[in-house]
Order: sequence, then C-alpha cells, then structure tokens
Amino acid sequence: MELVSEFIHNPLAQSLLLGPIMGVIFAALFSGLTKSPEAQAPATVTQTRTIYVTKVVERRRSSNESDDGMGLLIAGGIALIFIIWKYAIYFDTVQYYLATSILSVLSFSATTIIISLIKGHYTSDEWWFYTVGPMILLCVSIYILNLARISFDPSIQQGALNNTFWTFYKDWLSEYGRNFMFAHVSGVVILALAILLIAFSLIHYLSLMNQRSPGLTQSFWFFLTKSTSFFSGKLWFLFVAFLLGAAYCLINPDLVANWMTRK
Repeated sequence: MELVSEFIHNPLAQSLLLGPIMGVIFAALFSGLTKSPEAQAPATVTQTRTIYVTKVVERRRSSNESDDGMGLLIAGGIALIFIIWKYAIYFDTVQYYLATSILSVLSFSATTIIISLIKGHYTSDEWWFYTVGPMILLCVSIYILNLARISFDPSIQQGALNNTFWTFYKDWLSEYGRNFMFAHVSGVVILALAILLIAFSLIHYLSLMNQRSPGLTQSFWFFLTKSTSFFSGKLWFLFVAFLLGAAYCLINPDLVANWMTRK
C-alpha cells in the first residue's frame, strides 16, 4: 500500500515507470511495421542515404531591422526573470517531464535496436553507431538531470512561492543566487533541446533503416527521413555532445554560476 501511495504522489517514481513503457510501445509500433530488408537493399548508412535521401533546399528569408531594440531587450529581461521565477515554483514538474522524456527516448532506442537486430536491419557496422550513439548521449543526459536535481536547494522553491517574480529575483536571491538561477535554467533548457534532438536522430535513422523494405509505409518513412535530414551525418552527434557539455557547465553550481559571481 505504501508503494502505491509513493507512486501516486511521487512524480519521479511515475516517470521511472511510465517513461520506459511509452518508449517501448512507440518503438514497437514504429519498428514492427516493416519487413526485413531485401537482399538487393543497400547495406550501409552511406549507401542508403545516397539512394533514398534527397537534398532539401531551404529558402532563407531576410529579416527587417527594427528600431525598438532597447524595448525588446528590456521585455526579454523581464520575461527571463519571470521564467526563472516560474521554474523555481514548478521545479518538480519540470524534473518529472524531463525524466519521463529521457526514459521514454532511452526505451525507444533500446527497443528499436532489439527489433531491428531481430529483423536483420543491421547490415553494416555504421548502423550500430547511429543507434547506439544516442543511447550514450541519453545516459549523459540522465547524469546531468540528476545533477540539476541535487544542486537545486528546496528553499529556492519556497522563496519563489512566497514572493512575486520581481521581489524573488531582486531581493530574495543573492548575487550568487541570481547567477545560479540564470545558469541553471539556461542549462536545463539546453538539456531539453539536446533530448529533443536525440529523439529526432533516432527517428531519422529508424526511418532510413526501414525504408529499405518495400511496402505501404515506405512513403511515410521517406517523408520522416527527409524531414529529419539534419541528422544524416555525424555533425549532429558532435553538436548534441557540445550542448550536453554546455548544459553540464551551466548546471554545475561550481562552474558558470561561480565564475559569474567572482568576475
């Protein structure tokens, strides 16, 4: 009974169960819809990309300069203070959704690898890099999210609840506290972006892998592959690794926040 009560009232406990379940279900649905690749299908990632992926030409639109840059800067600063205040209030909720997302994508990745291996989609070593790589990045994401949890003082949440967004930032927080919250929230936003990019990379290579098998869903896989073409090389891996490194430096209270206070 205590276990059930803990599950109902503890968001992190819910994410530990619901995240993997969602990931396994989505991966089974995506990976299980196609057959094994035919004998004449391309074997490597490079061959598959050359045959199936077309280059997407993006139109760049020029933006007009505005004269109210100072007003936008002030509004952006106030919005940032408001976001920091709201983050402090809903810290537990943010942790829950990020933990659920990471565990869902991690389970999605693991299930995809198992199903694709059974169906014989791993026809070269390249496929291993592009599917196992995201799992490594996700494990790093779990470490950084846990660092965000243990470095956040619960008294900050109480201070945010007892103050308005302006008095919380201007009066309640110390100079180090303001720097910490700015760096912490920035790091969490970057971490969320990294998780999203990892999910898209998995969708890209799952689509690239599955469209080698003819069937009714081949056009669907082609659409997903083309839509996520940013992940068609190894640049995305380095970019996400850079994002995770930046998130770690921002979230670690002894690095960026400490440096901003001392300078």
